[in-house]
Amino acid sequence: MLLSDILILAIGLILLRVLPRKMQRKLFLFFTVLFIFKLQPAVPIRNFDFWFPFLSLSVTILCWQLCSRSKQKGDFTDLLVILGAIASVELTRLLDISNFLTKTRPPQIQLFLIGLLIFLLLLCLARFLRFRNQKIILTSGIIFLIFLLILLKTPSLTQDISRFLRMISGQSAENAAISDVRWLGISYLVFRLLAVLIDTRNGRKFSMPLGDFLIYVCFPPALSAGPIDRYDRFSKDLNAVSGELSGDFMAAFERISVGLFKKFILADSLSIVALSSQNSHLWIHPFWAWCALFFYGLQIYFDFSGYSDIAIGLGRLIGIHLPENFQHPYLKPDISKFWNNWHMTLTQWIRSYVFNPMTRKMRSNKAHPLPPWLIILVTQMTTMLIIGLWHGVTVNFLIWGAWNGFGLFFHQQYYQITKNWITELQEHKRLLYHAYTILSTTVTIFFVMAGWIWFVIPSTGDALQFFSRLF
Repeated sequence: MLLSDILILAIGLILLRVLPRKMQRKLFLFFTVLFIFKLQPAVPIRNFDFWFPFLSLSVTILCWQLCSRSKQKGDFTDLLVILGAIASVELTRLLDISNFLTKTRPPQIQLFLIGLLIFLLLLCLARFLRFRNQKIILTSGIIFLIFLLILLKTPSLTQDISRFLRMISGQSAENAAISDVRWLGISYLVFRLLAVLIDTRNGRKFSMPLGDFLIYVCFPPALSAGPIDRYDRFSKDLNAVSGELSGDFMAAFERISVGLFKKFILADSLSIVALSSQNSHLWIHPFWAWCALFFYGLQIYFDFSGYSDIAIGLGRLIGIHLPENFQHPYLKPDISKFWNNWHMTLTQWIRSYVFNPMTRKMRSNKAHPLPPWLIILVTQMTTMLIIGLWHGVTVNFLIWGAWNGFGLFFHQQYYQITKNWITELQEHKRLLYHAYTILSTTVTIFFVMAGWIWFVIPSTGDALQFFSRLF
């Protein structure tokens, strides 16, 4: 988000907070839809800074239709509000203010109406299908979302998508690039939708009204960089929103200020000297290579945690208490605690929907029981590989995931051997325990930093070359 976007969001949320409750929810929904278009980055493919937000809204509503058992009369009104907001964005084409909500002019009216008609037909189909074999339909939805994420996270496939979209837009396919397909918040949107689909498939009742659901999935402050909230917790906050400015108001501005300082002062300053794919060949001496690597580790922390702080602060302006995403991860004494405090909401999501079910499944195999160490290795390695692939389906992200997966497995085995000794140190030899904690924290930091090489340098060869310079 740009500073101007943050300012507009803050003003808009404050104004919404002080409105009468009867008006508040519908205007909040209208505002959310408009801001999805506003935040969408410019793309060189004609009209797709309009179509990407349109598709985000469409997929969200279709998933709600498949899952929800809400029978509230307001659902139809919510749908009309959403369609009205989308139509308002489209009408900027006629008013010659297209750069106000979208970076370029929205599509022609005829194309918009065709897109709207297709969406309404799919909505009717989803309504029809939800009364059939729901498990099969929900499983199909889960597979579709995973497939969509794989398409958008695989560079070669993304480039093919760019070529296709350029051709249907009447543009040259020769200029196709991965950066053409910048779909705002798709990683976070898919994970929120997957949580709802999986929970519903597992038998959990879901009756969230349409407007509330769309605000949850597409909540503007958290759309582009998280945190990944749970719909039941979000719903409670949303229903508790009042028209009064409470103590949260000042706390919100403090949190936003901290986030702005982290992102636009610390992170942006560190980016000048931090390791990058462009300057990796410049760092020859091990000392300077480690310095550049540490600068990058700090940069990505301040950048990411800064955005999280801004999102949490903006949420508090309207009364939404988004979950914490970072809690001083670099100060933790082992790799397990690091990951429990780095991008916490993603880690918790993966634990809930991948790690725990997989662990239970493997442990329940009584006919062919597996040794505990193998279960830990498979589950932890799978978890971290998925987190790696979530950032991008590339060899380097796989290596980064495997690096951290191995670290978690090694720490788990080490802890099982030394836990009694560590407990004894903590209880009876405090000085030695503090020294051990400092040493353990130092080792963890260096291990995590070394892993960032595969994250920041996309070329496997260049990453290996830089890694060799560290020693």
